[in-house]
Amino acid sequence: MSLEKLMALDWNVAQYISAGTSNEALVPAITCEHWVTHPIYFHNGLENALPEIWVRKGVYDRLVIAAKALPPEYRLVLLDGWRPRSIQQFLFDKVRAEVALANPAMTGEEIDRETLNFAARASSDPVRPSPHITGGAIDVTLSDENGAILDMGSAFDEVSAKSWTAAAVPAGPAERRTHLLKAMQFAGFTNLPSEWWHFDYGNWIWAWYQNLPSAIYGPTTSPPS
Repeated sequence: MSLEKLMALDWNVAQYISAGTSNEALVPAITCEHWVTHPIYFHNGLENALPEIWVRKGVYDRLVIAAKALPPEYRLVLLDGWRPRSIQQFLFDKVRAEVALANPAMTGEEIDRETLNFAARASSDPVRPSPHITGGAIDVTLSDENGAILDMGSAFDEVSAKSWTAAAVPAGPAERRTHLLKAMQFAGFTNLPSEWWHFDYGNWIWAWYQNLPSAIYGPTTSPPS
């Protein structure tokens, strides 16, 4: 991957990717032999957060491959997949407020640019949808064999330089990030460079990082109740 693409994602590149049109279903990624699910926003009490993690069937199949590719001392932990637009808006507003508070000298445009490293705008635009609204984005981490969540060098959703996948973090977390990245890439996912936990398959971000002209998945509606 080029150095340019290891930098922060320019959200304007979506205009160069043809919109995804797949009708592939969302499926529940319930805890199974391959991974543990911990729907983090539901556990954190966010309004409208789902009690189960849902992803496109193609994402599910690739998560199985990734989980099997990990060293035996690790288990894959799924934190979030498809999310409602209201959750996406809440997260964007929350991150933007954190960035503004920590950087009082920034202009509004600079605040927006930094915010987009850690939270997408809530959008169901077929050309530039929020990645999680497509069902083609997944947030993951690692646990040990007994299910204890492991230190990855920053907290999930932490708005800091430590959250970049290639950030300088202690040896243990750095090694775990490498194992997670390699397993997910082996399964066909791409990583968002500013978030070690965020991976994409089939959406426009994935298409951009794979140098493909078209996405597979566009925005999709909520999973069946």
